[in-house]
Amino acid sequence: MCFGALCSYAANSQETRALTTGFSVSNSGGKTLESTVGEISGSTMAASGKGLRSGHSGTSHSPGVVYDLTASTNASGQALFQWTSVGADGLSGQAAYVEVKIATYPITYANYSTINSSFTLASLAPGSVEQELYGGLTAGKTYYTAVRVRDGANMYGRLSANATFGTAPVRPRAPVVSGVVAGGNFTISWGAVTSNVAGSTITVQNYEVYYSTALSGAISGPVTLPNSTLSYSVATSPLRWYFLKALDGDGFRSDASVWLNNSDEVSRTVADDSRAVVDMSPYVEDFLATSGLQPVLQHEPQFESGSTVVSYRFYFRDAANNEVTQHLAEDVTLILPLSRTGAFTVSAVSPAVNYSVYDYSAYFYNGVEDVKIGGTVNPSDGSVSILTRRPGLYKVKQVIRAQSFSVIQTEPRKVFTPNGDGVWDQFNIVYDNPEGLAITDAKVYDLSGAEIASLRSGTYGAQASLAWDGRRSNGDKAVSGIYIYQFKAGSKFYNGTMVVAR
Repeated sequence: MCFGALCSYAANSQETRALTTGFSVSNSGGKTLESTVGEISGSTMAASGKGLRSGHSGTSHSPGVVYDLTASTNASGQALFQWTSVGADGLSGQAAYVEVKIATYPITYANYSTINSSFTLASLAPGSVEQELYGGLTAGKTYYTAVRVRDGANMYGRLSANATFGTAPVRPRAPVVSGVVAGGNFTISWGAVTSNVAGSTITVQNYEVYYSTALSGAISGPVTLPNSTLSYSVATSPLRWYFLKALDGDGFRSDASVWLNNSDEVSRTVADDSRAVVDMSPYVEDFLATSGLQPVLQHEPQFESGSTVVSYRFYFRDAANNEVTQHLAEDVTLILPLSRTGAFTVSAVSPAVNYSVYDYSAYFYNGVEDVKIGGTVNPSDGSVSILTRRPGLYKVKQVIRAQSFSVIQTEPRKVFTPNGDGVWDQFNIVYDNPEGLAITDAKVYDLSGAEIASLRSGTYGAQASLAWDGRRSNGDKAVSGIYIYQFKAGSKFYNGTMVVAR
């Protein structure tokens, strides 16, 4: 407590860092004791504010201090700030504004006025929860934020405690690679990486080459190459898998490229959790490289419950990092684990056929339901493999396999629309054939009994399905209507109906 000139205003303003007060004796005849608390913004207080009045005593208090400020970042890299509103007089009364400061260092009273990254909001009623998104932040940084509340007389409250948050690094786009075996050497080639996953132009500092003997083996490397080098050659033995990453000037690394085998030119996409793979031929690899598409295999644990053991999504990204739905012209091999944890080893491209009737099956989600597509279970490495040409969501479920031939499901159920849009363009008959019965006389008929076309091996587990694309045997489009499918498994006939809608 102090009296007289020792507590007079300096430069027409007074700031209190803590809950301190200033008292003075007025010049009026009454010699009243007067007090203020807080900091005045600007050179003068508003006429309607908390003034010092002659002939009486008055006390004014600063706005409240925010006590629960939090900050986090969303998937778009924006910061989300949240706090509970306080009042113009502690926790009561309506404050005017909230000022939010953002910096890459702790915010204090000493540096508060020098921080330019800020925004001001109208204050809500005390007790209300305020939220605000803030963008334009630099990737890969740690940030600090703090707030102060201001009342209608431009008096500030105390500075809140700092909240911290970090922005995720924006990685370079993964290199699109291809490999060629020639003259006892294996050469990996790739196009220059010029953008990050957000589509912004970047400069790559180095390319890094890694290798391993198997998916579960130790990763060796990197071999660091300058950004001007776009190929790398190694011997075809010993057998290894190679992949690349790009490193930008800020020290951010890309995701891994597809893995390439140095002996048979097979490329492999490894899931983000390193527990599932997609193997593809040089034809598919070249097609994707020419199209600028990067295959992605992503673990989707939110679907893993009940009988669903694991779930992965297979898709592609273009040069702008947009997700692309691209049906392939040739099968790729999708190899999924049979457990959520534990050992998972894949070294061969085509696992051996080996399963029991109490087993696992792969399923494909068609946008409506899970379609059973079977697959080949390999207990020796704990995997199930399927052949597919379709990107999408795949699951492994624990099932009791059929001990004799059975039709599992038709996909779609009845109606298909063969219009070339990639959605239900063919009718698939998915079946289990544990006895290896011969499939013969697979035909399509109209309702008059006339033969229209032949069923062919489909893409739902390759040999474990039959399909019709809605065309007659001569290649003409079949008209809209109801059709009958029929085929023979061993000595028994199976049939059903399907509907073409155009």
